[in-house]
Amino acid sequence: MPALSRHFRQVCEFITVLWAEEGPEMEKEYQDLTVDEVRGFMGNTREDKYQLVDVRFLDEYEEDHIAGAILIPVGEIEERISELSSTKETIVYCLSGKRSVAASVFIGTHPEFEGKVYNMLGGYLEWDGHYIEDMPNLKVFDMEGSDADLLYQAMNLEKGAHKFYELVLEQFPNAPFTPVMETLVKAEEAHAHMIYKFWEKSQDNPPSFESVYASLPGDILEGGLDFDELAEKLMQEGTECQNVVEMAMAIEFSAYDLYRNMAHLYKDSVMEKHFLSLCQSEKQHMRIAAEALNNCR
Repeated sequence: MPALSRHFRQVCEFITVLWAEEGPEMEKEYQDLTVDEVRGFMGNTREDKYQLVDVRFLDEYEEDHIAGAILIPVGEIEERISELSSTKETIVYCLSGKRSVAASVFIGTHPEFEGKVYNMLGGYLEWDGHYIEDMPNLKVFDMEGSDADLLYQAMNLEKGAHKFYELVLEQFPNAPFTPVMETLVKAEEAHAHMIYKFWEKSQDNPPSFESVYASLPGDILEGGLDFDELAEKLMQEGTECQNVVEMAMAIEFSAYDLYRNMAHLYKDSVMEKHFLSLCQSEKQHMRIAAEALNNCR
């Protein structure tokens, strides 16, 4: 466990002393939210208005984490506080809710922080929503490229998801999930068109969306999933409705997680706004995929 900074240790000691002296009625610099309240908050709040912070250790985050969470271990909060937006509302969670209390107090008492801070009670142990395994696959983007390059790569990810859903429709015609897959096909193309609108502003004589989209290979899906590998998995495991829909959910939640973390990397830039716009659309895709499980009963 990395050593905590002096300031952070002092904050933790301060919390302990106050709790011992004042008890549960002490005024907090943050607000507690249950898991259900956090889920409701995330579902009803625009993506550019809040940030979700996982303060566990790297290996815990790599094993699995809440979709869209950025990782800042509790012992690194002080030195990395500038990575967080000081005006957005901040949700903090750890494994059981103990580390996140200390992190919430530190963030909430930071002189430059204006946004509200929320601590998720019970931590990840209480979370029963969708989660993401492994780290966000940021390598699907060329970080050395221009903003236009990043947007072009994002369009290709949308094309990959589009191709996959079309493959599902081809292999499983008239299945219970057919209407949902048809909706997702249209949604992915519409999402790519939104990205194209961002991209074309950087081009002197941009080709049409139709020509750009047709030229994209779609070899990688949103979230960094390989199209060929996922297609093979579909052929092996996709005969049951639930398997197919859960694959769709994995695609959409991985995309949301990737774009959220990309937005964090490009904080306070136009690319942050673009990636958060993508997250806002992905949220609707996530709902479509999640609700589709009802068609499998």
